Amino acid sequence: MNRTGNLLRLARIATVLAKDVWTLRRYDPASGDTGAPDRFAQNLLALGPVFVKLGQILSTRPDILPESYVARLAELQEHASQVDFATVRRIVEDELATPLEAAFASFEAEPVAAASLAQVHKASLEDGTAVAVKVQRPGLEPLFHRDLDALDLGLRIARTVLPRRLRRTNLPAFLSEFRRYSLAELDFRAEAAVMDRFRGNLAGQDRIRIPRPYRDHVTARVLTMDWVDGLRLSEVSTALPEQTRSALVEALVSMLLKMFVSDGLFHADLHPGNIVFHADGTVTLLDFGMYGELSAAQRDRFVLYWMAVAQRQTRRAYHHFSAQTEALPGADHALFRQRFEGLAAKFYAAPSREASLARTYLAMMRAGYRAGFVFPASLMLHAKALTTAEALLFVLAPDARFDDLSRPFIAREVAARLAASDPLGRLSQVLPELLLTGALPPAEAIDETWDATATQKMGRGLLEAVIPSGEGIGRAALTMLFSHVARRHLGNETDAILSDTWAGYDRLERDLPLAPNTGAILTTHLAALTLALHRTLVARGRSEAQSHEVIHAIGWDIYDRMADPPFEIARALTSDPAKRMRIATGLFRHFPFGPPAYGWRDVEAGGNVVAFDCTKCPVAAFFAAHESSALCTATWCALDFPVAEKWGGQLVRPKTIAGGHDHCDFRWHTAPVLDKDKIGEAAEHAGQG
Repeated sequence: MNRTGNLLRLARIATVLAKDVWTLRRYDPASGDTGAPDRFAQNLLALGPVFVKLGQILSTRPDILPESYVARLAELQEHASQVDFATVRRIVEDELATPLEAAFASFEAEPVAAASLAQVHKASLEDGTAVAVKVQRPGLEPLFHRDLDALDLGLRIARTVLPRRLRRTNLPAFLSEFRRYSLAELDFRAEAAVMDRFRGNLAGQDRIRIPRPYRDHVTARVLTMDWVDGLRLSEVSTALPEQTRSALVEALVSMLLKMFVSDGLFHADLHPGNIVFHADGTVTLLDFGMYGELSAAQRDRFVLYWMAVAQRQTRRAYHHFSAQTEALPGADHALFRQRFEGLAAKFYAAPSREASLARTYLAMMRAGYRAGFVFPASLMLHAKALTTAEALLFVLAPDARFDDLSRPFIAREVAARLAASDPLGRLSQVLPELLLTGALPPAEAIDETWDATATQKMGRGLLEAVIPSGEGIGRAALTMLFSHVARRHLGNETDAILSDTWAGYDRLERDLPLAPNTGAILTTHLAALTLALHRTLVARGRSEAQSHEVIHAIGWDIYDRMADPPFEIARALTSDPAKRMRIATGLFRHFPFGPPAYGWRDVEAGGNVVAFDCTKCPVAAFFAAHESSALCTATWCALDFPVAEKWGGQLVRPKTIAGGHDHCDFRWHTAPVLDKDKIGEAAEHAGQG
């Protein structure tokens, strides 16, 4: 279209929207014109399909429009008059280059849906397969180019008239993205390709279905795909049993996090009309014309932000959140941080029904914009799409918290990303700076490639520099670790006590038989170290009870950290308390307390109790051989009780091998909560034998 035509169309657009623009510049949500957002939406409808799409995209941009406008545009529907069947027939036959009756066994003349870009007809293929045929309205491409060119002209004028305001709204980048997205949406072959990408990404999600496009019946203006029947969101609560709804929630959480975190390719319009539920507990996603993508770096930042939020680490969350912004001239960093921290505190304090992780994420973006920070368009779309998708979960599970539901997935995602990278290599580049300066180097200071051999040599050189001459690296590292833990309990005596302890350990270790498996080798040698420390403490004037207390405290500092990995793995796999306890205890029974050195016997004890007996314990045997069973029950055996509490349960174990019984009867209760006095009595009984 020529410049004159662009100018005339721009004049028409300006005439229709002039009052809206004027109102927007002076809009006050508290006392302004409450009908303004609705009039703006109606005017966009009047300007045609380009502006309907523009309104939908603007509904994802709270950095451009006030919240009330964003909310109204999110409700903007694309209902449009029907295209007559003769025109539909002509378009389909022109696109497929064959008569309609040859392409389809049946084709319903009445559309099932009509929108501004296309309408959908139900049809069937020659083999009887039911399909949905999306047919594009005639004449859209020149219309889109006309309006987009007019908007470009308006942008060039705005650059001259309002350069400062234009930069603050990030409008040029937004319109550039809108042009790319809009023209791509006119080619239904691109939408079919996106559907295939989603199907590949979600292939492991058994409960998620993506309609299949039929390539022989797909062109730029015709998209033929599987026909989908099922339930709408409003019908699910009454039509499906609670167990199926729970499975749906798990499936949706897994799908959403796979899209929004793992893949970076996400459905950007998952409102209730674009998702269909089925009686078998599966769901089908519809309409992939509106989607978004995040770069690998953006996904990493987002998962680190979410990980920090899930751990209630607000400063860390703010760091990763703000790192993705561009600070405009005059940006107020203090105000941004203050508002961010206020929103985080409000989120953590909110009851389940009001705690929306996605809405908080979007509100934080609004706070950043008001403080003078601009976010990339892809992230704004990501935040708005996540908010829309999260709303589905609140309908299905009103009492659920998305941060709790997502925590296991985030843990798995971080682990997967670390496993795919070279964490030790990166650590070698940041640890010296952190230890010497107290700050990590910026991302641009970290090399993407490095000489692994040279790094290993440097690491060994550092170790050798701090290890006493003639002492092995392993012993030196263990001494440093043990010294760090013990110092808070032994104070200034730590070095002298540990020196005597290692001497005592070396004497005990000479006669210590080698256990048949790695875990038992580790535990029996630690048992020897425990006895050596006890003898050192007693020799230095501590009573038996005082020694037991100190060793228990040191042991718990170590054991507390050992208990984290198995339980985090269990949390990543299931939300059921009994299953978590079974997985966590099962991991410990494999390492370090694994057979054949340790003996285990499962016991039936009800659904809320994980029960098993230990029939053989080399640690108890070691202490018994040195007439120190009381030390074993007061330290090693006693550590199991706080572990149970750390894992969300309570342990009852009246019998122990160290206490003189033929087995230890572990009963890990997850529900109901047991009486603490009974547990204490059981623990005391175990200690007395």
